[in-house]
Amino acid sequence: MRDYFSTHRDHHFVESLQWFTRLKRETPLRRLSLVFSGSVECSDVVNSAIASAAQHGISDIDMAIFGRMEYEFPWWLLSVCRSSALTSLCLSHCKLSVPLDFGGFGSLTKLVLVQMYMSLKEVQVLLRCCTNLVSLHLIGMFDIRILRLPKLKELLLLMTPSLGKFKVDTPDLQRLEYCGEMLPTSTFQSIPCLEHVSLQFTDDIYPEYDADKLEDISTCFPHVKSLCLRYEIPKLVKPRTPATFLNLKVLTLNIATKPSDDLLWMFMFLIAAPYLATLRTTVHYLSYLESHSGVVWDDVDFQHVSLKNVEMYNFMGRDNEIGLARLLLCRAPNLRYLSFNQARLEEGDDHQLVPPTWPMAETFSPRDSQFVLSKLLENVSSSARVVFI
Repeated sequence: MRDYFSTHRDHHFVESLQWFTRLKRETPLRRLSLVFSGSVECSDVVNSAIASAAQHGISDIDMAIFGRMEYEFPWWLLSVCRSSALTSLCLSHCKLSVPLDFGGFGSLTKLVLVQMYMSLKEVQVLLRCCTNLVSLHLIGMFDIRILRLPKLKELLLLMTPSLGKFKVDTPDLQRLEYCGEMLPTSTFQSIPCLEHVSLQFTDDIYPEYDADKLEDISTCFPHVKSLCLRYEIPKLVKPRTPATFLNLKVLTLNIATKPSDDLLWMFMFLIAAPYLATLRTTVHYLSYLESHSGVVWDDVDFQHVSLKNVEMYNFMGRDNEIGLARLLLCRAPNLRYLSFNQARLEEGDDHQLVPPTWPMAETFSPRDSQFVLSKLLENVSSSARVVFI
């Protein structure tokens, strides 16, 4: 039975959509979600389904294509009147090329494009039509020069190249997630409303300057209140000019490191954020990584009086983890809550689309909580509540 459906899946897919197209509806259609091959037979029936959905007030279209044939999304089926109800459009691995005088997509508030076959001009024309866009996700190879969307509040950019000439002018932007090469400080214009930023840099050309990225990040995003940083390898050295995040309240660090490396260098992030209230960490141990001792920072008697909560995820009770926790207890006199959680805190917990996943990390048997607690509090005085989850 499984072999039969595998062989005849296109036939059954076509029959199902033909039934869908003929179906009479008394209420508006809200969402159409399709995953199909790019064959001619499938493409024709999909276009018919989109036309039928457009006639019945479709508000959300989500389409993903697999296969070698290039499929073009039928924008011509969405005239100005028919597309007036469409508020969300998600397309993956297809082509979309609207004409210069296209009047549709004016009601779109969310646009997701994944690995699309589009030129610079096609992307520019499309975005020009989306005058009310609030959320934009660009995943894959997109050639963009200027992104000017005055109502945009959420922007997700994964692996988008050509950032040397890339400019973002989105004054209402509140949330940014980015994975790719290091962002030049000139990339972003005035973004006073930006509160949450998630960054993962993929370039590895000048690893000795990685810590200086903190200064660039603080310069680019002076108003950020929540920051998530991903480092696959901590190749950091002490920055020549300390970065300062005056508004940062929540910091999430996703770190991949060799099991033998210490974690005390992570304290430099706290020094850069004097008003930080919550710190979340997830450490992934990868034995094949090159060993690094971590950041070189002056071990002065620095007191972080603002830190209230620390959450350590993927915690296995290793000595380097306990060493970091002990340092936090000693240097954060107003710490109220310290939790150890064996589960991972993934960015997916905070957002539905995330940068590429981490490599598979090694697994360790967690140590007994009483043993960890005895090592943690040895010669350490703190009123913080310690919890094992």
